[in-house]
Amino acid sequence: MTEAPEVATYCPLCVSRCGALATVTNGTFELHRDPSHPTGNALCVKGKAAPDITAHPDRLQYPMRRTNPKGAPDPGWQRINWDEALATVADRLRALARDHGPESVVFSSVSPSTSAIVDCVDWIQRLQHAFGSPNFVVAMELCGWGRHQASLYTYGAPVPGQYMPDLDRAECILFWGYNPMVSRLAHATSTRAALRRGAKLVVVDPRQAGLAAKADPWLRVRPGTDAALALAITNVMIERGWYDEAFVRRWTNGPLLVRTDTGRLLRASDLVADGDSGHYVAWDQVVGRSVVVDPAAGGTDVDDHDVLALTGRVEVPTFDGTVACRPAFDLVAEQCRTTSPTVAEEITGVTATEIERTAQVLWEHRPVAFYTWSGLE
Repeated sequence: MTEAPEVATYCPLCVSRCGALATVTNGTFELHRDPSHPTGNALCVKGKAAPDITAHPDRLQYPMRRTNPKGAPDPGWQRINWDEALATVADRLRALARDHGPESVVFSSVSPSTSAIVDCVDWIQRLQHAFGSPNFVVAMELCGWGRHQASLYTYGAPVPGQYMPDLDRAECILFWGYNPMVSRLAHATSTRAALRRGAKLVVVDPRQAGLAAKADPWLRVRPGTDAALALAITNVMIERGWYDEAFVRRWTNGPLLVRTDTGRLLRASDLVADGDSGHYVAWDQVVGRSVVVDPAAGGTDVDDHDVLALTGRVEVPTFDGTVACRPAFDLVAEQCRTTSPTVAEEITGVTATEIERTAQVLWEHRPVAFYTWSGLE
């Protein structure tokens, strides 16, 4: 009897992309985990059901063209070959671009994080750009906008998306509203490996589900109060100096001055009439003067970023007169102080002691790998 061949592959049914081995027999296959693959230590029930999905009698395996008008009781589907299908689509797109302009066409995609489109969406956008359309619509679960947009504006990369936690090198892992046991098995297996080598695990979740049972601490936050918990933890870390001050000065907008009259960032165009409105302003606390910041240059026009103020109120001369300003970091710290651990305990149900201990764990066990998922929303 001939041994069934094994083909190395991966499961494309969600963003996790778990490595797998397909055992092929008489045109059918079974999917198994592939421990030699970086994400192949486990395979979920959806991946294991891939053969059933592939062999489903209603699965569409070739192009179909409607021959009757939309709304007709019988669409009159007619099978056509791939060349004819591609030519039909290309002709329609060219006609639309010719008659109405390429901007008249909208390209779209289902959610990349929960479907097999994840490895195709980049190619759809390449087609969109080559065609000349500025329009791209992505379907997104309600739970996705917060973690995607907030992290994009905070870190410069979305979650899910380009940013992935470095679990292999983390000394502390923070999962906020995220249970990789059901969302991304590769993260679950990597987290277990990290725990075996001594890494700490912090989980924010009302339920002690999945890896939350191994967390220390596990923060059983009251649903809907995550913001208060985050403010309280941040408050402790700022008040006790548990943050990378040099990083804040060099790589964040923490030193940028905010006008107290408008609440907006002070710009170089506020200082002089011909100043660049795309440049911002920080305060050199050593010499007591303003410093222009060019975001495109990746920092301020100073050799020593330690001179930039992170706290305090300063009076800055502008061409419209003197304006009172404060560094953005100072305003963040003030906002956090309104939600002390004691205040947060009443709101979140997480004790002040647990909040303070969490801040200490995050500081003392660096580097930290952070990831969030649907629970945050």
